[in-house]
Amino acid sequence: MKTDLPLAADDGWDMSPKREADIMLDMPTTFEPITPTRPIPTSRGVLSAAEIEALLRPNLDDMPEPEPEPEQVLDVVAPDLVRRPPAEPTEITEDARRIASRLTLALRDGCGLKAAALARASARGSFDQGLETECAGRGSAIACYAAPGGEIAAMLVISASLANALIETACGGKPTAGHHRALTPMDAALLEGLVRPLGTALAPSLKFSRIETDAEFASALAGPGTTSILDLDIRVEDLKMPARLILAEDDLFDLSSEVPPARPQGRVSHAAAPSAGAGAMTAVLTARVASLSVPLSRLADLKPGSTLLLGLPADQPVELLTGGRDGAVVAEGEIGRKGNRMALRITRRTALLR
Repeated sequence: MKTDLPLAADDGWDMSPKREADIMLDMPTTFEPITPTRPIPTSRGVLSAAEIEALLRPNLDDMPEPEPEPEQVLDVVAPDLVRRPPAEPTEITEDARRIASRLTLALRDGCGLKAAALARASARGSFDQGLETECAGRGSAIACYAAPGGEIAAMLVISASLANALIETACGGKPTAGHHRALTPMDAALLEGLVRPLGTALAPSLKFSRIETDAEFASALAGPGTTSILDLDIRVEDLKMPARLILAEDDLFDLSSEVPPARPQGRVSHAAAPSAGAGAMTAVLTARVASLSVPLSRLADLKPGSTLLLGLPADQPVELLTGGRDGAVVAEGEIGRKGNRMALRITRRTALLR
């Protein structure tokens, strides 16, 4: 039979004798089925299944043991080491109710908010304790009022709902309840104008100082000392909004509604104790702050604004002397202010008055 197909040597696919010999050498000599126990013969030798596994998975016995899994640690709530004790609860006094009624009138006349302020609870503590309240949360504001000397003497913690009611009323709206956002600088500026008249309503000597939105910063502005903490419920129609009033409980600040009399002109160095009757005896007391020796040249250079260091700590008590400036010490006290008059609060009595 004759075919028209070209020979292998003529179609370009011819293989050299050397290449053909190499291929024939790599072919298996037997055609038995390959099993896991039957090695595969090659021109390089025969590899068993164990040798193949050893090549694919090298021995790692010389490696160190893996580290154990870390122990699962549960989250533990750490105690607040700077947590202050709560304020000491007290009974609601007539003065507290009187202050609440003043605040009611001030909210209506000065802020345009028809609200009723009712005293809910009363306590004694510090400014720091008074500012630890839920009222001073997100969206709240703290109105600070200062005494004539400039120190912060009162704070009104305005809750977020009350701040929102004041702002909405000032803008011609109606107070609403619900979630309130954080105050913007524009809101703080509007609140500053609204709560400014509340200081003189609480006490004639109080003046508005600033609006703060951070309770910790407001706490840093306040001074030490005991305060009266009054929790209020501000009711506007069917809504009840919390607020807290913190007042410095000190004789240095007069919170009465009466305007104190004018201070007499001239320097007074001695104070006479009031007599109980026409035949009562009086004693002349001298308040001595410190004694200072100053060179004459230093006195000649004194002018308004000059400073003389007394060499005493700031909390040094004032001594009350009887019988003149060289008399015996009968008591010690703290100097301050009551209304627009200087005052002295007794802190210790000596044996002469016992």
